[in-house]
Amino acid sequence: MSPLQAFISIHPGWFAFICVVIAGVLLLAWLLYFGFSKQPSEEEKTRVYPGDELLGGESNRLRGTLAVTVDAPPSAVWPYLAQLGQRRAGFYAFDWLERLFGFHIYNTYKVVDEWQNVYVGEYIFYHQNGIGSEVKSYKKDGFIATVSDSRAPSAFQGSFALVPPFGLKYFAWSWSFILVAVEGNKTRFFTRCDAVFEPFSGLPLQLVKVFLGVPSFVMCKAMLLKIKELAEKN
Repeated sequence: MSPLQAFISIHPGWFAFICVVIAGVLLLAWLLYFGFSKQPSEEEKTRVYPGDELLGGESNRLRGTLAVTVDAPPSAVWPYLAQLGQRRAGFYAFDWLERLFGFHIYNTYKVVDEWQNVYVGEYIFYHQNGIGSEVKSYKKDGFIATVSDSRAPSAFQGSFALVPPFGLKYFAWSWSFILVAVEGNKTRFFTRCDAVFEPFSGLPLQLVKVFLGVPSFVMCKAMLLKIKELAEKN
């Protein structure tokens, strides 16, 4: 009997635990690589986009910008963007992972006519308990800019302004989706998410980065790639 076989026979519980930990570390490493690889250019990251104004002039903010090039015009991407939301088509990301964390999200990969009615004041639900963001401005085939702010919560029925339990006085974020037509009848598809909160330092800042920032990057990247795939098929 090899040393490994002997260990397994004597400590099967520890062996199972070690396997789970290794699998978890490998999954986390892959998710981090997936979410943070192939970043936009520095010029694209510093560019001003619709929705940047929604949190005012606060300089203490976290910002994440992701992008993908879609081999299709903005008009082919827009229908999938218009129907984002927990109560609609989902977010085109890892819905099995979202459900694992309690989000009742089931992705729909076809365009549904009843879900195409984007309007100012509409609320995009992320979670069935009301977490989400309100549409503040949009342009068909161009962009959708949304915001959630615990200091000025949305009045939309069923909405809820999230304040993460990290000792924060308030929490506000904007999430924008931008379609830019580029040469060759293609689209540069961006998402930008800004977050402001107080205190913007120490442990609260690190907790927001780890528990909200990292998952957001991973899921946004998955969303971009799936919408790219769907738009290019049509």
